[in-house]
Amino acid sequence: MIETNKIYLIRHAPVKKREGYVPKNDPSAIINPDHFKSLASHIPDNSICYVSPLKRAVQTARQLSKFIKLREIIIEKDLREQNFGDWEGKKISVVWEELKKYKIQHNFSFICPEVCPPNGDSFIDQCDRVAKFINNLNFHDQGSLIVIAHSGTIRAFLSLVLDIDHNKAISIEISHLSITSIEVLKKENCKNKGGRYRLLNINKQVI
Repeated sequence: MIETNKIYLIRHAPVKKREGYVPKNDPSAIINPDHFKSLASHIPDNSICYVSPLKRAVQTARQLSKFIKLREIIIEKDLREQNFGDWEGKKISVVWEELKKYKIQHNFSFICPEVCPPNGDSFIDQCDRVAKFINNLNFHDQGSLIVIAHSGTIRAFLSLVLDIDHNKAISIEISHLSITSIEVLKKENCKNKGGRYRLLNINKQVI
């Protein structure tokens, strides 16, 4: 039987939002312990956990560790969310005026994948960061991995491992504290068609 590993991608706990404004880059998470107790029952014990350095993701990892044993928590800068730069905290109506200079808009996303906010980064930039993280993963002795990050980060994962077009990937709904799980073949077993990654579930809501 071919041995595989699994990656459990978890979006951080929700944050307080200001309606009509572009979100802040590093707000705190809203923690409900009951939600984490339920989440912990759906992921494996004694896993290594990689975490975005942003506050809401770190708080989510620490709260989860109260309900499940994590072998190690590793802060990974390449898992951070897309940075909206100078648009952060601005009224969306003001940003729309800037977006009018782009001839093509996206049906489901605030901005297209290639659009880079001033002093920020684009979804394509985010995909490049996530690609570096994935390429550096070594599964030989790690077993299952947990990744606690952001909706954009998880969309970037799906775009990369399933070869989904950026414009399609940015449309995927990823809810707070949902689980997206991927099965991974070890490189030495990846000899046939179908690639190395298999999507097991996406945006599985357990709370």
